[in-house]
Amino acid sequence: MSSEQLLDFNGDSRWVVAFVALLFVHNEIHEIAHTGVGRIICGAWGPRNFNSWQLACSKTPEIVLAPLAGLLWSYGLMWVGYRLLNPAESPVKRSAGFCLVFATMPFGRLYTVAQSGGDEMVILRGAFPTVDPTVRLAVGLSIVLLLIGPPLYRAASVLSERRRWIISTGMLLLPFILFLIVVLRVANPLLVSGVLAGEGLLGSPLLVNIWTVFWMTVLFFSWRRLSTTLVPQGESTK
Repeated sequence: MSSEQLLDFNGDSRWVVAFVALLFVHNEIHEIAHTGVGRIICGAWGPRNFNSWQLACSKTPEIVLAPLAGLLWSYGLMWVGYRLLNPAESPVKRSAGFCLVFATMPFGRLYTVAQSGGDEMVILRGAFPTVDPTVRLAVGLSIVLLLIGPPLYRAASVLSERRRWIISTGMLLLPFILFLIVVLRVANPLLVSGVLAGEGLLGSPLLVNIWTVFWMTVLFFSWRRLSTTLVPQGESTK
């Protein structure tokens, strides 16, 4: 295969299940990275839900390490995806890279910073408390764009020109929209109403533990489907 050969997107319903599992497993590890470092710093687990967390103490500057841990996981995984998308790699590895880039929700990282939220802004506010908020926001947006830009460009570039931008845009936006609906409109409200809200493993609510085990099980049985995300043109395996 030519190192410059472009690939077709080969997603189907089975692929959707595998990718959604990867999306939610990634998110839970992101949150555990935050709270796990918080546990080391504070000696206790802080409160959390499906997508936000607090520490059990206030320590400066150590508190910056907790948001940084989650970011290192997500951006690190995104850049592993970038590496796997190298044109010299096989379609199987490029498929894995493609999935990793989008499962880390790069649009979500940009969106939350644009709202002056997200771990990036927590770090910037903690590190530069006296800097003008507008300047901090501009710096935060610039950092995120620099980190997500190359992986997104390479992920789009690997696709054949047919439907390239439709697929890229969909992969950028739909995981974030799904996350907002499922987590903010369903999962977190269940916790607020007290459904399995007691503390379980790793300082997480029981509902979060059950959710995580479910998606990890789904991913375990379906991850091979992710390796067929991209195929040489005309060789769809659907």
